[in-house]
Amino acid sequence: MRVAIYLLSLIITSLLHAQWTANINSSSKTMSDYTLITKDPITGLVVDHLAVDVLIAAWGLKYWKWGEKSFHITREDWFEKDSDTGGSDKTGHFYMTYLLSRIMASRMEDRGWSLEEASLAGSLSGMLAMTLLEVGDGTSAYGFSKEDLLADALGAGMAYLLRANPRADDFIDIRLEYLPSSGYLSDGDNTTDYSGMKHLAAFKVAGFESLKNTYWSLIELQVGYYSRGFRSYDTTADSSQHIYAGIGISLSNLAQRSEINILKNLFEFYQPGHTYVETDIWSR
Repeated sequence: MRVAIYLLSLIITSLLHAQWTANINSSSKTMSDYTLITKDPITGLVVDHLAVDVLIAAWGLKYWKWGEKSFHITREDWFEKDSDTGGSDKTGHFYMTYLLSRIMASRMEDRGWSLEEASLAGSLSGMLAMTLLEVGDGTSAYGFSKEDLLADALGAGMAYLLRANPRADDFIDIRLEYLPSSGYLSDGDNTTDYSGMKHLAAFKVAGFESLKNTYWSLIELQVGYYSRGFRSYDTTADSSQHIYAGIGISLSNLAQRSEINILKNLFEFYQPGHTYVETDIWSR
């Protein structure tokens, strides 16, 4: 009798979960379709670009003081000890272009373009938007940086390579971990709060077909980079740079198993803290 009750409870729970998941996915798809504005790919691409450019320009005018200087080009360091951010601005540019390229590509595929076409268009779109950002920086104290532009190009290229090759995408995620630093709270520009960020690549065991439905699929390996103490508002006394390796719980795989699309999209690009153990493989 108890076995029958248990099985009945399991079936009811599964059915409720299935209905709950279907409702969430339906709602998120409706919202996504609504934000497309138009199903015409070319018109949609133009609209998306204008929206992104307006947001970037508004942020640049408010936080980066665009327009206060005449256009100029500056040379920036990469990961040198005496660089302004310890190199985290370069990994940040890489990640932001990667993320923007993936988002733009997904929207173009939703409008009917093939995986290849959408992936290429997304990466070109992401690169164009970040180039316009760099032009805006050229009219501020930052200056136009060829180094930033190269990091953007690498991010756009990685977005295309992974998205256009689903088998590679099954194995690799590019993510950001972020917890606002104490100094940021008085500044407001979280896009450059590098002392609260880690940028990382995750290698997912679930990418192996033979291991996808085993306990091994809940594990992933990570390698990432971060710097601390380089921002003017940092409260830490010493600056430091770190390359680390980690092993953790694959929230990406758990989200895949849940079949809730919004969670799958979130954990493909965002890494919550305290879900892995790490060790430095290089630091100074």
